[in-house]
Amino acid sequence: MDTLRGMAIVLVIFDHALYHATLSSDSVPDWIAILSLIFNPLRMPLMVFLSGMLLGPSLRKGALDYLSGKTRNILYPYLLWSTVYVSLWVIAAPFSGTPHSWSELLMIPYAPQGHMWFLHNLFLFYLIVLAFQRVSRLVIAAVALAASGLVDFWYLDRFFFLLAFFALGDYAVQREDLISRLLADRRVVAVMTALTIGMPATVLLLETDLRYRIPSVPLAVGGIGVMILLAGRIGDKPSAALFRHIGRNSLPAYILHWIILAIAVVVLRMAVPEDQGMVLFALLTAIGFAGTLVAIEVINRLGLHWLFSWPKRTRKNPRNAERRDGSAHLMRGVHLRNAK
Repeated sequence: MDTLRGMAIVLVIFDHALYHATLSSDSVPDWIAILSLIFNPLRMPLMVFLSGMLLGPSLRKGALDYLSGKTRNILYPYLLWSTVYVSLWVIAAPFSGTPHSWSELLMIPYAPQGHMWFLHNLFLFYLIVLAFQRVSRLVIAAVALAASGLVDFWYLDRFFFLLAFFALGDYAVQREDLISRLLADRRVVAVMTALTIGMPATVLLLETDLRYRIPSVPLAVGGIGVMILLAGRIGDKPSAALFRHIGRNSLPAYILHWIILAIAVVVLRMAVPEDQGMVLFALLTAIGFAGTLVAIEVINRLGLHWLFSWPKRTRKNPRNAERRDGSAHLMRGVHLRNAK
């Protein structure tokens, strides 16, 4: 699980480094943009799928503990860091060239600012599944996908699309025996591999971006399956140590990487000529990863975890318990199968 989370965060940092680079320079090579587009069908569906895999243990705690945990670990950091980001945007507006106002603070509850939309949506996903916990996850996924294809208003298509993958993550854990058998079938693996290859094919041949669109569902499912198999092979090896480290600190990494990139691009714009888009992108990517790792180290050494989770006095860490339970059986099955 940690390896998978780390892989997902790496893809997100790469995409956002490209975003900041292209905003500041028109000379970023097209092939870099194409490379990012290739992972569009996979990046965020994988993120919410992994969150869905941790749903079961949370629900078994009961509604009150469930809501308390999600409020402390998702809603609290969302409100806190959304306030921080909006405040910084307003203060930095004269330097960044992007206008912002303090009125944006009032929008935080209903209109997520910047990349914080993921935490906002994730909290709502947990509320929705709690309300419909007796409904089959496949039914929730099907209805959500249908809604995503029908609704094209204010990012609701994205919301429903990702809700489907959140439900599928929980389904994968509920049916871990079935999923493990499928992942052990070479024919299924071959199909998933072909679907994963379809991600670059749709960009290179069809010249289109299928992100958050129903035709991308098979591509995302195939890609997630391949990622699970890959994590099962390398998850406990030294080569995956960096992924595991980022994955264990995925929430701070996700929240902080954006501000690191935003500060870096303001500084680099003064040092890197506008026609050196590749140089700008390379520096942003390096700073994004290095800065995120440094931030994680500072947080762990100084005990700043309270900035990302409202403290709770207990001997048992609910987050670690969820990590050990939730997806443990499925990932253990993948690991043992690869060992054989």
